[in-house]
Amino acid sequence: MIQFSAMKGFLNDSIGQMNRSTNKLTLTNNQVVQGQVLKLFPDQKALIQIGQSKLVAQLEASLSSLDRYWFRVKGSEQQGLQLKIIKKVNHLTNQSVAKDLLTMFQQKISKENILLTGELAKDHIPFTKEQLLDAIEMLKNTPKRDALAFVEAAKFAIKQEYPLTENVIKSLMQTQSNVSLANQIGTLFHSLQGLDQPSNIVRQLQQSLLNLMQNSDDLLSVKQFDLGGENRLTIKDITNEIQALRELLLVVSKEGEGLAKVKDQIDSLIQRLNGQTLLQQDLGPTTQMITQVPLFPLSNSDLTIQWHGKKQENGKIDPSFCRILFYLQLPTLKEMMVDVQIQNRVITISITNNFENIKPIISNYSEGLKELLNEMDYKLSAIHVKPFDKSANQPLHKEQVSITSGFGPYTGVDVKI
Repeated sequence: MIQFSAMKGFLNDSIGQMNRSTNKLTLTNNQVVQGQVLKLFPDQKALIQIGQSKLVAQLEASLSSLDRYWFRVKGSEQQGLQLKIIKKVNHLTNQSVAKDLLTMFQQKISKENILLTGELAKDHIPFTKEQLLDAIEMLKNTPKRDALAFVEAAKFAIKQEYPLTENVIKSLMQTQSNVSLANQIGTLFHSLQGLDQPSNIVRQLQQSLLNLMQNSDDLLSVKQFDLGGENRLTIKDITNEIQALRELLLVVSKEGEGLAKVKDQIDSLIQRLNGQTLLQQDLGPTTQMITQVPLFPLSNSDLTIQWHGKKQENGKIDPSFCRILFYLQLPTLKEMMVDVQIQNRVITISITNNFENIKPIISNYSEGLKELLNEMDYKLSAIHVKPFDKSANQPLHKEQVSITSGFGPYTGVDVKI
């Protein structure tokens, strides 16, 4: 049984959000895209639908209404958008479209290549020939077991217009790892302890890892639920520590001597933290950030958080209008997702969890939460509780297994809300 990565679910959801974020599609020169002709106009202009977006484009050849075509983009929306017909789409099944696309670019029709091109076509992601060929070449050198993670990473990178480099793809793939961030950090800490005569910078890294593990423990202590406490540790503090850890790891990775045994662990952790940075998205007037916070006391699991909201003038998310999703796996309550929606500082919370007695637990603490939020000038409107709907195939819900660790057992009720 494989542990499901919440980050993988958020990555899929993020691509969907980018596709739905605006009805205006931005196309650039030399991109290839599949579209359907909705209406023909004089002077060889037509209304084309690409995914959920519609645009009027100048065409280089006549075509038929309601048919689908592969187009190559010429020019830009600023200069005047033109679409050159490459090929008519004769098959509508995802696999057939993928095969046509590979044939069109004279590429091998393999299972992995069909998966890649099929996903690009299904999500209506514009791409250039160079991007496709680069992705196919990198996929060729990717282990078959990692093909799906590679495809999700490549889709995200192309959509975000990131360079298709080995570092970018590996970083995005690391965010989908079935191994928790907490487990990676803990494993590296124990490996560093086994080094003979570590340098000063390596000892500094050991101390940084230890501090992060201890602060994660403090984050979950009962004291932290006193939201008015002056000395309370916050998630922001932990994320700042993680950023500082990333910078320190980059320095340590350049030290070749005596680090051969842990080099792969260091590189993987750097890629994981780089990947979190890449997952930040600007969606026009809104922004989205995804991050993971390691929770060492909870069987080395992670708290995955997704922020999405309007941008203020300073670029930060407006705390009066935003949405925050929390996803974590707890020893007692098991899988839990908390959806916090804030509209004009009025908060609605939806909790998804299959623990039988969770409603009384939440009820016991709802009044206290309401009072604390009032002190912060927020109003709690409602708390909804529902189980995961297996029949609906919710994207973030999979069976998980706990990762055993050397940090000791954890018992009792997990988090008081």
